[in-house]
Amino acid sequence: MKLPAVLVLVAALLFPATLSAHPLYLFGQIGKSNVMATLTRDGDALSGWYTYLDIGKELRLAGRIDATGDFQLDETVDAKKTGRLQGKIDGGHWTGEWRKPDGGSPLPFTLSESRDTLGAVSDEFRCSSKRRDKDGWTYDHSLKLDLAKGAVKALDAGLSESSKQDGQQGCFYSLGDFAKVPTDVGVLLKAKDEDDPLTEDSQRCTIRIVGDADTLFVQFGDLTEKNNDCRFSGTTAFCSPRSWMADIIVNRRTKGCKSVGG
Repeated sequence: MKLPAVLVLVAALLFPATLSAHPLYLFGQIGKSNVMATLTRDGDALSGWYTYLDIGKELRLAGRIDATGDFQLDETVDAKKTGRLQGKIDGGHWTGEWRKPDGGSPLPFTLSESRDTLGAVSDEFRCSSKRRDKDGWTYDHSLKLDLAKGAVKALDAGLSESSKQDGQQGCFYSLGDFAKVPTDVGVLLKAKDEDDPLTEDSQRCTIRIVGDADTLFVQFGDLTEKNNDCRFSGTTAFCSPRSWMADIIVNRRTKGCKSVGG
């Protein structure tokens, strides 16, 4: 069914074409807890994830938005529904209430889309994080990042993962392998070693850095783009065969970081 022209216009204003090439990155609060989210849209369908910044665990999101900006998102962990966000978007601001599946008292939430190109950020970050999973793997992530008015002056990021049974795997990224490319949100780096022209099977790697006054989010790859998981690009292998780099959240005030995991 074809939408009336006025509804098409409203939808275009809510999700401008300039944002369609990458997910939306949102920062804000649920109740008194700081969170960040990434969301993509396919028609009226929304999908993505969010995390509480002091925890770093991914909570999956999936839902719908209508042409007036009313939306609802179901939150799930391991395919089990754990909550719902329902509200409205207005000028890049997402507001509403979060509720548990069984009801209870709602928590207000406010999320704002990041449109900052980090041109005012000049700082140095050195941090690492460690986590273990239920299968006995240990994941050590490290980050060295220097920003100068939106320019990346230094970048070294890595993962070392190990277990007693399966040995050691890892990933490593260095600024020398990347070039800055134009973007409307944050800073975007693209691997220099990329197939030209790109084919169906071309492996890709982009690193995007977005944030707000308190947080930087360093995203390795973009799963909304085909084959952009940042494991390989062209003939360059960034990861060993069984490794996959996690995204990293940096607290700009404490200079600490957390890896984002499921």
